[in-house]
Amino acid sequence: MENLGIDLKLLIAQAINFALFFWVFKRFLAKPFGKFIQEEKKNEAEGERIAQELIKKEEELKAKKETLQKETKRKTDEAIAEAKKAAEVVKKEIIEQANIEAQQIKEKAKKQAQEMEMSLLQKAQEKAVELSFFIIDKALKDILTPDLRKEITQMILKNSGKKQVDV
Repeated sequence: MENLGIDLKLLIAQAINFALFFWVFKRFLAKPFGKFIQEEKKNEAEGERIAQELIKKEEELKAKKETLQKETKRKTDEAIAEAKKAAEVVKKEIIEQANIEAQQIKEKAKKQAQEMEMSLLQKAQEKAVELSFFIIDKALKDILTPDLRKEITQMILKNSGKKQVDV
């Protein structure tokens, strides 16, 4: 084999070196490296499982958030509707109260106008009676007798609604 350029001693030495290298590699490198790769696969699988759980929880949270938003919107809408109803009731009460007060004011003004009219009418009657007495006293004093004056005065008082007064 020497003619071929193969040295048997060198070939045996290389085979022994390879066997030693294989044994060292298998014992100190291959098993720990294999364990490391298996742990990495486990960690990767665990990471994927955790990622799936997180995605699932995130979807659940989104659903809860949407539900809460819908519930909040519904409650807000209900509160607004209730506030509108309450405002409408208060508005009606205020309008009713204003109408009642306006009616009272109208009645009071009407009563005052009637009282004023009655007062003016009474004053006018009193002035008319006074004027009648004055006319009777001044103008007809010389013409009429005291009895006739008394009779005319009583007739004026009777027509004016006043008590009888002697002149």
